[in-house]
Amino acid sequence: MRSQSITLVIAALFGSVTAVPCSYLGWSEDGELFGNADPFDPPQNAWDVVDANDCWVRWQVAGSGQTLNDARVTKTVFEATESQIRSTINNYKNDGGTNIQLWLPMRTRSLQYSYMIPGNLGADHPVVDPQGSLSDSSAVMVSIILPSGKEKLEVVRLTRTGDYERDVNIDRAEDVGITGLRGTISRSDWAYITGSELRVNMRSMLEEQKRAHRGNRAWNRQDFAYVLAEKINGDCVVIDFRNFAEFVIRLPPASFR
Repeated sequence: MRSQSITLVIAALFGSVTAVPCSYLGWSEDGELFGNADPFDPPQNAWDVVDANDCWVRWQVAGSGQTLNDARVTKTVFEATESQIRSTINNYKNDGGTNIQLWLPMRTRSLQYSYMIPGNLGADHPVVDPQGSLSDSSAVMVSIILPSGKEKLEVVRLTRTGDYERDVNIDRAEDVGITGLRGTISRSDWAYITGSELRVNMRSMLEEQKRAHRGNRAWNRQDFAYVLAEKINGDCVVIDFRNFAEFVIRLPPASFR
């Protein structure tokens, strides 16, 4: 179980705190070296808090000889076209190396698709077949476009051809949420977390919801509904899942409890 509170190294040890790396956020046993802090209410604006619902995400497998950091997406210009998106969706093996980077909204289906949570969550959610290449989360880097960047980007919509064979993969991809983007963002609009870290956090949230479901109580959002990601300059950002309503397991009617 996650700690009862997230903590911040007190400002007196580091001078005036304006932003901190995630390594400075930890858990205190004695309360002396660390000062308790609410992850959703940072002291002195020490870190940003952003709504998970307002992020775009890409899961990228590190290639042969690459580190996880090498798999971070850092570009600021997005120039996806309809033809590029269609070609990428229909070219699963990236024959010719022409595929472009596609994106997912931070949604339950995206988390199922990427192996962060199970593809089958029960009756409350549609079953999603995960992307096989993402099964080893230890080899995956998650690049997050923060809300400040999302508002600068345009989703590139695809038109249907009317030909089933040409459209079926497009329908499947869009059902999960896969899309291309167009626009320009800033380097400060990026944040990153490893696939392993995000998987552990999301499954901890899911297990807490299951415990709450069995105990007929509200799930503990304060202690579980967030993940820590790192901006491109090393500053920490809290990705807030408290309002991630579609991920919540619905309680059965009172007569069945």
